[in-house]
Amino acid sequence: MADELKESPKNLIRILAFGDSLTTGNTGGDENLALDKPYTIHLSKLLYENHPGIEFEVDNKGIYGELVCGEMTSRLPNLLKECGPYDVVIILGGTNDIIEPKQGLENALFEGIKMLHSRVKGHGAKCIALTIPETDFYFHDLGKRGLSWVKAEGERIRLEVNENLRKYVDQGDSSVILCDLEKKFPQQGLSKEDLGKFWRDGLHFTEEGYEKMAGIIYQDMKQFLLSDIIF
Repeated sequence: MADELKESPKNLIRILAFGDSLTTGNTGGDENLALDKPYTIHLSKLLYENHPGIEFEVDNKGIYGELVCGEMTSRLPNLLKECGPYDVVIILGGTNDIIEPKQGLENALFEGIKMLHSRVKGHGAKCIALTIPETDFYFHDLGKRGLSWVKAEGERIRLEVNENLRKYVDQGDSSVILCDLEKKFPQQGLSKEDLGKFWRDGLHFTEEGYEKMAGIIYQDMKQFLLSDIIF
């Protein structure tokens, strides 16, 4: 049964999906937009099916290979200005940053993510903060080459940034909600069958994986849609 939204004179909700290849929907090959299966396709379907009478515009602005500590923090303000206004912005970034761990990266990465959300709040939109999901792509078999420290350091940074992001959202105001992708869509511990079903290469999802990701995001997004916070 569709959820009942509160009456509102506003009949259009604009949503921005911002991030890297996990936002573009890359399924584990070279950059090829024709093969992408972004979560925004299924998210749009869920929104229209469950909230009739409301028009949704979901704008996917992911870019393959982007870093939070680099292109993302400079691109988002221009995007908000040129393509906005948006009501909700979904932010997922950080996976590419931890490929080459550097001293102090955990602080720089977390501050970069906070800056992204600050830009969104300044724009007047609401934020959905996604934690960085597990990955075993860049670090596969590195131990055999004497580089196991890369996996350990990258994972340590990912876990620390995610925990800081949880605290940031918990201590903040109601304009930001957490979508804990790490906990709700784990990779480690899955059966071989489920791993192959949802994950293409240890980093990127399959089409079914992106659909599952969309469902997780939608369930948290309903906190905004079923309250007065947008309308």
